[in-house]
Amino acid sequence: MLMKRNAGKAKGFTLIELMIAMGLAFLIFAVIYMAYFISQTFFVRGTDSLQEQMYVRALFSGINDDLKYLTRLNELGPNKDYLVFEIFNRKVVGTQTDTSNKTIQGSVITYQLNSSKDYQGNPFMILQKKEDKYEWLLQFGHTQVPDDLAEPYGYPPDYRDASSFVALPEGQFEDMIEQEEKKEFLVTSVIFTPYDNLGEEIVKGNTYEDLRYARSIKVEVTYSIRNSNGDLSLEKNSSKTVSTVIPFVNFMVQSDVSG
Repeated sequence: MLMKRNAGKAKGFTLIELMIAMGLAFLIFAVIYMAYFISQTFFVRGTDSLQEQMYVRALFSGINDDLKYLTRLNELGPNKDYLVFEIFNRKVVGTQTDTSNKTIQGSVITYQLNSSKDYQGNPFMILQKKEDKYEWLLQFGHTQVPDDLAEPYGYPPDYRDASSFVALPEGQFEDMIEQEEKKEFLVTSVIFTPYDNLGEEIVKGNTYEDLRYARSIKVEVTYSIRNSNGDLSLEKNSSKTVSTVIPFVNFMVQSDVSG
């Protein structure tokens, strides 16, 4: 009888053994969960980083497409966050068969910062664009020297026929980039800095008289971005600054740069 009782006891687990087994199982599950959590965190951050790069590229691409064809820099706001410029030979919309004169379409483009949604009590801005289009007659064989004595200023004297000017319906301000819900690109500042042909910053004035010698412009954007869950970046410093310099490839050369 004694031998049978001892044999029966050998088949079970002691309380200590059971606690050790449960502790090991819990530890294994904890390690698996942490590995899963870490992998998900890096995946989400990677997705947010890709989304951030897409926003930055989209914003700079739109600005670059406008500014590189600039032909007249009309106005720069005192805080360098408001910009008005002109593109007056972007598109040919008609040609006169008897004179070879062309009807061209130009644009006066305005960039401005406007209030965006507040997030956790912090105000953010968003860059908006308005494009006002017009049509003008391009005289065949025109010169390339701008004339600042007649409106619209900056055109060659034989470039325009005042009777042919037609202003198209005024444009509306629109956001420079489209944003997905809970993945908003939160701009805090946009600074436009013009440079002359020597690469020196133009610091005097903010009207055409001072800006007409600009040959490039630096665009500097400071921003934050909300992640997939609608939270700000998990980095210690969620604010980032990126910049690019855009040369004016279509700018008419001034004959006098001593201004």
